[in-house]
Amino acid sequence: MPLPTYVVELSFGSSGYIDVSSYAQSVTMNRGISRSLEDYSAGSVSITFVNNARVFDPLNTSSILWYSAGGYTIVQPGGKIRVSSNGIRVFTGFVQDWDFTYDSAGLDGRATVTALDEIYRVGNAFFTGGTATVIEGTSDRIKRVMNNNSFGAAEYAGVNGSQTIVGLDENAPGDSVLAYLQQLARTEPADFYSNASAVMVMKDRSFTNYVWTNSNRQNLVKYPGTATYDVQGQNGWAYGYQAASTVVTPYGGTANKSQISIPDLQDLMSYRELDYNKYNPDGGATAYVFSGFFKGSTGAVAIEVDFYLLDTLGTIAGSAISTVTTSSTAWTQLSATATMTGGNGTAGGVLFTVFANGTTSASDFFGNGIQVERGTAWVNYFDGTYNPYTNTASTVYFNAWGGTAYKSSSGMLISSASAISAPTILTFADQNSQGASYGNGTGIPFTELSVVYGSENLYNKVQVVAPNATATAEDATGQTKYGLKTYSQTDNLTISTTKPAQIAASLLAEYRLPEYRAGEITLQLEALTSTQQNQVLAIELRDVIRLCFQPSATGSIVDKYYQVLSMNSNMNPESYNLILTLASLDNLPIRLDSTLLAVLDTDTLG
Repeated sequence: MPLPTYVVELSFGSSGYIDVSSYAQSVTMNRGISRSLEDYSAGSVSITFVNNARVFDPLNTSSILWYSAGGYTIVQPGGKIRVSSNGIRVFTGFVQDWDFTYDSAGLDGRATVTALDEIYRVGNAFFTGGTATVIEGTSDRIKRVMNNNSFGAAEYAGVNGSQTIVGLDENAPGDSVLAYLQQLARTEPADFYSNASAVMVMKDRSFTNYVWTNSNRQNLVKYPGTATYDVQGQNGWAYGYQAASTVVTPYGGTANKSQISIPDLQDLMSYRELDYNKYNPDGGATAYVFSGFFKGSTGAVAIEVDFYLLDTLGTIAGSAISTVTTSSTAWTQLSATATMTGGNGTAGGVLFTVFANGTTSASDFFGNGIQVERGTAWVNYFDGTYNPYTNTASTVYFNAWGGTAYKSSSGMLISSASAISAPTILTFADQNSQGASYGNGTGIPFTELSVVYGSENLYNKVQVVAPNATATAEDATGQTKYGLKTYSQTDNLTISTTKPAQIAASLLAEYRLPEYRAGEITLQLEALTSTQQNQVLAIELRDVIRLCFQPSATGSIVDKYYQVLSMNSNMNPESYNLILTLASLDNLPIRLDSTLLAVLDTDTLG
């Protein structure tokens, strides 16, 4: 059968790609991880070229690799490299080094280039400092951070929707962008890696047939969480304080009683905050809606809200006034919508005052459900503790406080599912496993197989530590049988109080038992048909495959599903060798919305 073709191309700066395939002697590629739960590091490629004609000599201005329009050679660190096989991209990277060798006569020249994939680029980005101001999902945070660090949307197009909410993380100057993005991926939990086309991918571990699309809501206002107040009225509450716990609130939150202020002789609550990054994180917000629920302390009270938008300099740039009369027995909503009409045209914060005219406690009132959101319409109230929605099969809602409960803004992550086509799963089979049940002779053959049965991924105690919750899941039976094996994730970033327990339970279910499983398979692509070659070459990290084998050609056939952890290959003019490192999916929890996990009336994972 034919050897797969391969194409190697080089570029630097504005040169465009130059095909140097005819000079390539060998191509070695390594991408992926050796075991589950590891962070992905940069994939690499090493290519050796024949250099007898000094084509790869950076001093040779007559070489095809001399870019005359730019006056420079393409043979230098910092260039780009692409490798394709049978027309399928198998590596895209960034040149690190060129090495040259010759024999004693100056002949038998060889040039070797080494390159790393997109993770290398991300790994060279560092924060200049700052605090996140948007409460959002892990995938949205990854996209935001990459965009803010000058990565184009095409470079993170593989970052898919997430279902874990993160808050107001702080990054110090010099902190690694890659380390933070990997921490976000572990928080999901998910894997974060570069595909063969230099596109960063975040892929969760649910193995469902859905893609999730996220939207966010953020209640920007903070509650006054103490009985004291800021008489200066800067960047927060003035004249508002926490009421006694005997007040029955409509949302189960903190009720805030108005404070008589002297010399204003008015009962009022006042709030002011100027924070462009928080109120206008994407730079385009022009309208905000205020809402609150109020009732009189001892009787009916006429209440007014003066709601102002501030520009980035703190100048009033839009306003709205609204009034309502409340009783002492029922909570009444008061709302107002303001739009930017002046100032410097860029929203940077808000100021609102809620007041009732009067000089005695008879005009005292309580406020609850205080909310400011971007937009022109009030939808419903939420905070980090109160969620008005019920999850459905296609839409899931997560809410959390950005910081201390009732003393910080709160956010809501809304994840909506859309069905996608079930993935094509390739079957690999040894010569004893080609029966009708295992591919009817169509299983892709492999040449070598390694099987492991150990404790390298055995954990019967899992601890997940996050800012607002710590969760531990244990298998006492497994600890008695195999000894204590602990996995600790001490840096989870979710601000949810319930998600850590879900993550701990899921990880325990997946890793609490040892497995008899395939560790690696080796394929010789020149022994495959062209169709099989193309199927194998299209495999990506984290893809799912089916593997069937009969140990020692006796007994029953082992038929399991695996995910691809790494891909290591070596190609030359005579052979193409590929090793796939695998992780079993056998112990994943049952998912009713997946074609991979416990499909009824089939042998698919149970």
